[in-house]
Amino acid sequence: MLIALGTPLKGRPRPWEHFEFPAIMANAYEIIKKEKLRQEIKAKGGLHRFLKYDGIIFLDSGGFQAMAHGIDIKLKSLIEVYNFAKADYYFSLDYPSSSARNSEKKIARTISNYKELKKVVGQVIPIVHPKIERAIREYEAYETYDPPYIAIGGLVPLMMTSKGISSGRKMAIDLIAEMKKRHNSYLHVMGLGAPTVTPILKVLKCTSTDSTAWRVKAAHGKIMIPNRGERYVSKKRARFGVVSISEEDKGAIEKTRCPILKECGWDNLEKSFEARALLNAWVTLYCAEATAQLNGPFSTLLEYARNINV
Repeated sequence: MLIALGTPLKGRPRPWEHFEFPAIMANAYEIIKKEKLRQEIKAKGGLHRFLKYDGIIFLDSGGFQAMAHGIDIKLKSLIEVYNFAKADYYFSLDYPSSSARNSEKKIARTISNYKELKKVVGQVIPIVHPKIERAIREYEAYETYDPPYIAIGGLVPLMMTSKGISSGRKMAIDLIAEMKKRHNSYLHVMGLGAPTVTPILKVLKCTSTDSTAWRVKAAHGKIMIPNRGERYVSKKRARFGVVSISEEDKGAIEKTRCPILKECGWDNLEKSFEARALLNAWVTLYCAEATAQLNGPFSTLLEYARNINV
């Protein structure tokens, strides 16, 4: 399964400069709001040359970020960006809904945007959303266009903010399984590329997912330990979620023969955001927990996914 790591277009570090890196998730909202960045990408002839990267680039519409900042992305502006970005895949401009109250309008706009983008932009990936009734409605509207790739959005709140074996987490798994049964082709699950979740997505036969956690955790002074969660290594004062690293944790990382640890050393992991981010990127891509070793509620969720016939 392909894991695309989300990164700011001018952000550091650039993991693909350090090790084999399968895919990038970029964001059109960043390009739309920054005129200078737009011009630089145009001058380079697209994102691959701008980033000096020859792997797969997914370009998200930025709809979620725009919504969070109270901005409505114009379809015309998005089409302009998609046309000069020259990415490999583009996500349609969608409108997730946190309640049923305004979902009808958002469903209509989500479907309409895909139809308009499909006319002028190649490789556009339509997006379906929870609950399952909405996802089926959206998928049936897209079926006419026979998209090779579809995506599922809006699952992060269900999967990551729930506790234990919640109905929300089961709903997320059921939705993924239902879409896989209906769509016998490529399926992308947005935002669920954490190592604790990717074994579940593999069991459900998903094609790809993405994650920005490698940078977020590093910014909070944390590194990812395979099958052990996150450990705080920075010497700065932390505000929450502090689990200090142990010698056993260090041993678990050293056993993976991570090239970043060899390159940076433990001292730089304590001092440097970039070193922590690189290690987290490598762990996310190459050390997703073995399915037999998942612990806690995610282990039970994995068994739940295994019992679904996809």
